[in-house]
Amino acid sequence: MAIGRSAIPFGSDDASRFLPWMLAFMVYLAALAVAGLFILADVTDKFDRGIENTLTIQIPVSDSTLSDDRKVAAVLARLRRTLGIERAEALSRSQVAGLLKPWLGATAASGQLPLPRVIDVTVDRGKGFRVETVRGALEPIVPGIVIDDHGAWLGDFLAAVRGAEMIAIAVVFLICLITVIMVIFTTRTGLGLHRETIEIMHFVGARDSYVARQFALRFSLMGFKGALIGLAIAVPTLLLLSVIAKNSGIGLIPDFELTTAAWVSIASTVPASSLIAMMTARATVIKSLTQMV
Repeated sequence: MAIGRSAIPFGSDDASRFLPWMLAFMVYLAALAVAGLFILADVTDKFDRGIENTLTIQIPVSDSTLSDDRKVAAVLARLRRTLGIERAEALSRSQVAGLLKPWLGATAASGQLPLPRVIDVTVDRGKGFRVETVRGALEPIVPGIVIDDHGAWLGDFLAAVRGAEMIAIAVVFLICLITVIMVIFTTRTGLGLHRETIEIMHFVGARDSYVARQFALRFSLMGFKGALIGLAIAVPTLLLLSVIAKNSGIGLIPDFELTTAAWVSIASTVPASSLIAMMTARATVIKSLTQMV
């Protein structure tokens, strides 16, 4: 039997006409949630690989540039003799200004601010590195030195990201649940509207499974159409967000490019919506007809 033809006149069912639009909205939200999962995973991976084994040392600026240079040289010499330090390099003023640009804008590079001297350090935590040891060795050289261990707060940051990922997963499951509820409600409404037709079909020998199949095919098609509409809106939205992130000029907003796996997962919301609508409609019809007997 062709999907477009049915023994039940569904064209007179006004309730089901709104279902594709409701499913379109659900698929739109689901696509954004799935994309968010991949974006969060990418951010986590970048941070984990990029800063887990790094720390930043700030030397307060003084009135004497020569004195600051000597402090930097002394700190570098001490760091390179410290257990667990793999690399230690002083950042130039332009590099420090670039790091502060997202917060201070062009003022950071104007030369009017007393920027601290910054040393970027890469460590090997498997070789006995301890930030307390570094702090104790550098304090006598530069009192008031600031040591920012990125690995210390990375765990809290990753925990927050993991929490956001769990929320995104919960949103996807909630969307699936709402979709099932909408299909059940619409299916039962359709059963009530076509009750006389179904009774005639039973009278001429049609089984419950045959009636359920008519509803399943109908709702599968509506789920597919609605999902296509939602996906057609979600894709431009994601592309627009990607362009905004790249051209924002704000370092706090990470760039993101969805991978092939991400796009495939987003596209899979279309057959998933069709399948959920079909299975839910069939199960609802079977259960309802059994109770009507």
